[in-house]
Amino acid sequence: MKCLLINLIVFVTAVNNSDTRKPLFLPQLPVGIYRLNFLGVTRCVSVQINEKIKFQYYLSKKSANKTEIKGNCTNKIPIDDSLNLEFNLAVKDSIGGWKENAYLYKSPKACSTLKMFLGDAWIPVMKGSGFQNFSCPLPAGFYEVTGIDTDLFSTANFPKTLFYGTYRFRFSYTKKDEVYGCFIIVVEIKRPWETNN
Repeated sequence: MKCLLINLIVFVTAVNNSDTRKPLFLPQLPVGIYRLNFLGVTRCVSVQINEKIKFQYYLSKKSANKTEIKGNCTNKIPIDDSLNLEFNLAVKDSIGGWKENAYLYKSPKACSTLKMFLGDAWIPVMKGSGFQNFSCPLPAGFYEVTGIDTDLFSTANFPKTLFYGTYRFRFSYTKKDEVYGCFIIVVEIKRPWETNN
């Protein structure tokens, strides 16, 4: 009996101290820390665009769990602080439609604001976008995006907690209510332990 009790205590202690086990409590709260799962990148078609800044981005799977943004960007004008930066997030509802304007953000000084939002990801994103100059303004020209690892955006200065779900993130440069360039990224905001299925 003594031997059985000692074996039981050793077994329970070993199981409780195991680092390889998954946490048993995985809360299903609607908001919290998250990880990003990129689903798509496309041009804006629903807004009237001047196309002084033309984005042609797409997602490319590098491996089973690595995704990159590739494509090109043609700037007929420099991206500087005379432009405004606008974010418009639509959230996917329970029946598959989009609820527009879930989050809105508009800021003057587009280049400086973008640099602030990207934070530590600024230089790797600029390198991946083909820019040789990493300070504002970003000069006019044609830039080939050879591959921006989407994991870089986890180091950016975005909010660290969000409501979970699927979002359509419209990113645009504007000036005097005229859209100069626009593209859309569709992302899933997932709980850290959720899979990509």
